[in-house]
Amino acid sequence: MLDRNGFVTSWNAGAERIKGFQTEEIVGKHFSTFYTEEDRAAGLPKKVLDTARKDGKYLGEGWRVRKDGSRFWASVVVDRINDGKGKLIGFAKITRDMTEQREAQQALLQAERGFRLLVQGVTDYAIFMLDPKGRVANWNAGAQRIKGYTPEEIVGEHFSRFYTPEDREAGVPERALETARKVGRYEAEGWRVRKDGSRFWASVVLDAIKDDDGKLIGFAKITRDMTEKREAQLRLDESREQLFRSQKMEALGQLTGGLAHDFNNLLTAILGACELALRNLGDSEKVTRMLDGVRGSAQRGASLTKQLLAFARAQPLEIKQVDLKQFFGDVTTLVRPSLRSDIEVVTEISDQLWPIDADAGALELALLNLAFNARDAMKHGGTLKISAHNEMLEGKPEGLRGEHVVVRVSDTGSGMPREVMERVFEPFFTTKTFGEGTGLGLSQVFGFAKQLGGAVEVESEVDKGSTFTLYLPASRGSETGQMRMNGMKPRGRVLIVEDDTFVAELAADMLSELGFESAVAHSAKEALDRLAAGDKPQLVFSDVVMPGGLTGIELARKLRERFPELPILLTTGYSEQVAASHGFPVLQKPYELDALADALGNLLKQDITAH
Repeated sequence: MLDRNGFVTSWNAGAERIKGFQTEEIVGKHFSTFYTEEDRAAGLPKKVLDTARKDGKYLGEGWRVRKDGSRFWASVVVDRINDGKGKLIGFAKITRDMTEQREAQQALLQAERGFRLLVQGVTDYAIFMLDPKGRVANWNAGAQRIKGYTPEEIVGEHFSRFYTPEDREAGVPERALETARKVGRYEAEGWRVRKDGSRFWASVVLDAIKDDDGKLIGFAKITRDMTEKREAQLRLDESREQLFRSQKMEALGQLTGGLAHDFNNLLTAILGACELALRNLGDSEKVTRMLDGVRGSAQRGASLTKQLLAFARAQPLEIKQVDLKQFFGDVTTLVRPSLRSDIEVVTEISDQLWPIDADAGALELALLNLAFNARDAMKHGGTLKISAHNEMLEGKPEGLRGEHVVVRVSDTGSGMPREVMERVFEPFFTTKTFGEGTGLGLSQVFGFAKQLGGAVEVESEVDKGSTFTLYLPASRGSETGQMRMNGMKPRGRVLIVEDDTFVAELAADMLSELGFESAVAHSAKEALDRLAAGDKPQLVFSDVVMPGGLTGIELARKLRERFPELPILLTTGYSEQVAASHGFPVLQKPYELDALADALGNLLKQDITAH
């Protein structure tokens, strides 16, 4: 307490703790003792009492002085005390030590000031705030450099103006705000538009900003110009694709001997079965059995030919649903002839594997590269184990989640030290001597797994062997079944375009088995003339390679221009032409009745089966 002139009349323990004076030291002294010399010289103590005397209360903050001369930041309240008649008899004074709070506040203000200076000084990132409705609230130098707008031009405008017209029409800006509002953050990459109309590839992060009560007060938006990085990545992908094609050819060379051996065996079986069939024409049961053998061997021969073509194709990956149970049976057949006789092959393949979406040829190449790597690591023989099973991942490895097929290729070879294992997927890295390998095989495996959205891991121990594990996402597409129908009603007429009379007659017979009538044109020109004269088939079935100037693909283009509703099915035995078919459905030769039925069913949206 103070008397009416400002002299201390009472003193509590809190005052003693904060200011350091004992009661007997301070009672009777003027309260200006606690003020700094500057404040006393400025007459602040008198102003405090005058304000409290006049207004009934004084509130303020400032530096005060302890007994030992040290200073502290004080929050001060001085109340006027009156007697029962309203006459001033003194003052009640409350002082709080706010030094720590003030230092924290000053540190916060300094940090905020530094952050504002940092944000304004950043030129590589566009950093700005949006209000809850998506309007620009502020703008830094990086935003001006990247997007071209000055703060005066853009503050208050909706951020959707940075999006392309296509994205605005598709509602992308609204979805970005909604996602950030619901989950707290939105991240994406895509094309954005500068003030001058030019486009750039942007990496965008949008964070929701909320107050202490959880109420949305706006969004923090960071945009980075990734155009150069994206172009560099595209160039890298193109180079990687070139390396991939080169590796395909290397793998093809290693397979040639084994494939030739298998193919000679198939031809032997075909010739032997045919000879026996000729000797037993009178026995229909034996003839049927032997011709079935011919048919089975021919099917296997066609399969080997397709596998060989798949390795040699110079085209982008063809992603399709792959039935892994059948696939692993085929790959094991491919791998075995490429290994030495002192290497045992063991397989553990689940019979309930989920399908995956992949390029079967690239998947074959990846597994063959792993097998070749294992073979080269087992100089003195050993065991190669290939296993595959389904697994539900929960974030490991590499953040992968959901249904995956896990494929492991293990060997009992020389193994790798850690320094080699850490670099094993690097392109051109190899521990082999010159001429034994390019160092591209395992990098192809790594790139393939990543391209499918999966991962690959390696474990190895010197003198004990290595294990490579592929994690491949299960297919998200619906199961595809063969389309079938039991009706016997004729399904329409097909125009066959084929220059080879025997092949045309065979196609007509197969179409007849499927319930179609048919007519034959022996050239593309003849087919066009028939259609121009009023012929109206339900579908055109054309070979790709034909004499007369027009190929099947050129015929298909003309038909699409003149008769856009007429379905067109092409067929060829040349993979290069399949790659160049420009979107027309293609049936690969040699084909069987079931394959023709499936192709027609898919094209006509019907279930097709033989009558």
